[in-house]
Amino acid sequence: MSPRQTSLKILRAGSCLVDRSVVVQGEPRGRMVTFPVWMYLLRGPDTVALVDTGMPSRCIGDDRFFDGTDDEDLILPRMKTADTLEAVLAREGLGVADIDMLISTHWHFDHAGSNQAFRRQPILVHPDEIACAKAGHSYPPECRDLTLDYRDVRDGDSPLPGVRLLHTPGHTPGHLSLLVEPPGVEPVLLTVDAVYTEVNWTQGTPGAMADESLGSKSVDRLREVAQSSGARVFFGHDPSQAEQPQWQALQG
Repeated sequence: MSPRQTSLKILRAGSCLVDRSVVVQGEPRGRMVTFPVWMYLLRGPDTVALVDTGMPSRCIGDDRFFDGTDDEDLILPRMKTADTLEAVLAREGLGVADIDMLISTHWHFDHAGSNQAFRRQPILVHPDEIACAKAGHSYPPECRDLTLDYRDVRDGDSPLPGVRLLHTPGHTPGHLSLLVEPPGVEPVLLTVDAVYTEVNWTQGTPGAMADESLGSKSVDRLREVAQSSGARVFFGHDPSQAEQPQWQALQG
């Protein structure tokens, strides 16, 4: 690996059943689709970083995480012990202590559920996400622990060689996407939840957004980044994308 390269692995961490009305606004309720949950492993010359931490362990075998909320019956976690942070890392020959840095894209349950495991490492997060939690946004308690070692990041920051953080608000105020240039393959644009699926991308139909106007601008920006960089686009929760041959080599 050259001094300017960082490798990327896409790590499966369970799934959720999600009502299609959440995926494509305006769709009628009642049709559930499978949302894969991902973590992303970045190995730089001197740093091993993890992007996101999956679902909270209390979701193991319990799909009623959202009972009593507006999302009841719209989002049903499908989590097993093999989908925990520790199990996902173990499949890569790693433990939590081997991770030098956590990049936390946003604080929803399926992206920040095990952030609390990282008490000795810096956690890179956009300050708008912290401000949102402090303002009382209903992030799960596992995802909004304000005692952790957060480090503010800004749009365009490069925490590892060949990795650029993109502030893409809309889904949440501090949402981050990433542009990664792994060795030996084209650049990869990780939209995370700024774009859920290929349908959202190709049809211009937004997924769940806290701010639709900001979300639309973020998608437009991601299109520009993909075009200018020549990056392949990996969506946050596309049900079938990971099965495509072009993505198999990057999966852990």
